[in-house]
Amino acid sequence: MSRVAAVDMGAGSGRVVVCDLVAGVPSLTEVSRFPNGPSLVDGRWTWDVETLHRSVADGLAHAVALGAGSCGIDTWAIDYGVVDRAGSLIGPVMAYRDDRHALGVDRARSALAWDRHYAITGIQHLQFNTAYQLAVDDRLRDDTSLLLVPDLLTFWLTGVRACDVTNASTTALVDPRTRAWSPEILSALALPAGAFLSLDEPGLVRGPCLDDRLRGLPLVGVATHDTASAFAGTPVDDRDRALILSLGTWALIGFESQTAVPSPESMALNVTHELGIDGTIRVLRNVSGMWLIDECRRAWAAADGVDPSIQWLLLAAAECAPFAAGFDIDDASLVAPGQSPETIGHVLVGEWDGSRGSVIRTILESLVVRLAQRAEELDGLSTEPRSVIHVVGGASRIEVLMQWLADATGKQVVAGPVEATALGNAVVQWMTTGVVASLGEARSLIAAMPEIREYHPAGSRQQWLRFAHRIAR
Repeated sequence: MSRVAAVDMGAGSGRVVVCDLVAGVPSLTEVSRFPNGPSLVDGRWTWDVETLHRSVADGLAHAVALGAGSCGIDTWAIDYGVVDRAGSLIGPVMAYRDDRHALGVDRARSALAWDRHYAITGIQHLQFNTAYQLAVDDRLRDDTSLLLVPDLLTFWLTGVRACDVTNASTTALVDPRTRAWSPEILSALALPAGAFLSLDEPGLVRGPCLDDRLRGLPLVGVATHDTASAFAGTPVDDRDRALILSLGTWALIGFESQTAVPSPESMALNVTHELGIDGTIRVLRNVSGMWLIDECRRAWAAADGVDPSIQWLLLAAAECAPFAAGFDIDDASLVAPGQSPETIGHVLVGEWDGSRGSVIRTILESLVVRLAQRAEELDGLSTEPRSVIHVVGGASRIEVLMQWLADATGKQVVAGPVEATALGNAVVQWMTTGVVASLGEARSLIAAMPEIREYHPAGSRQQWLRFAHRIAR
């Protein structure tokens, strides 16, 4: 059966999407959407995972009513719950944007030198890496289980404890060569090995859902990291010439490889190595994507009592002067929730007029500059420059942004599908049940979707290079 349910959750919202193949072309129907976001509880940013679990089950009940034959869950990475022997959650699930996670950096670095840590995992330094969170977390014992968020939700739905390798690979605790937890790192950080379950590759059926409304719906262990699913749902025809950009709250730009390993060159660039389906490795750079757009819209909605539409904001941005101001979109001061035009103003180079259009244009131009820089760095790790950037996710619909990216990089941009993550989730289910024979076959079906758009360089790349130089600190 080709009709499946993809549970796809990001840091801002979650949804259940029914995916099907109609005349050989993927078709998607969103049957449920629910809010998500960190909450400040006792001074710490946490996730309300119990409410997420109820929302997921409710959404899946709708999918079952529409004939879904299986389901899979993908979410954001890094964050985790700790479950005791009886299956109870110990303490809250902390949100990665909680700034106290940075306290674990020094503790981890004193236990294991950073160059050795990177040489094993190839995971970039982020102050909220799971390894750093665990360095200051005393809940783990040998009789507990560490479950990343999608694995925790899967456990509550099926009663099965399991860990997916794609999400686990983001923790800075996994060796990409063995696709398993690194004994050296667990020992160095004094983490109890018994708390870490053996890692599963995507494509295993975890078990039937226990909720009576779900009628024993099989839950497939998909690529539970949303970026891994997004890459699987990208219509790449030649991975050796393509960069992939998953552009949402975060922007993750990189390429697929089956041979890449951490190197001094990748360490110098803070490149990350995450695991994907079919034995692939994603060689990536993280960039703060549409996060600041979302935060400014939140601030304006709080002031106005109504959420300003992104369409109106983009029209206003188009009326503003180009390259008036810019900033480092990855500035550490802009990571925590509560950002606004005022907080961005503290790191601004140049001057904007303060209008909402100028704020949006400045954010987008600064984002494009950083993405172009990252694309060039990734080309340096390849045997030759990659000529195409595939862009997936909601922001792939922003035509001016796609054209700016083509201009700034000098590369062809292939935009879409918007729902690459849900499609990648479905792809693993289709492969598991034999609906499609391979990842290549699935990608060729996605490439035929009518929403796919191409953009070619048309403006001056030199303008972008000069702007990048001007705003560099």
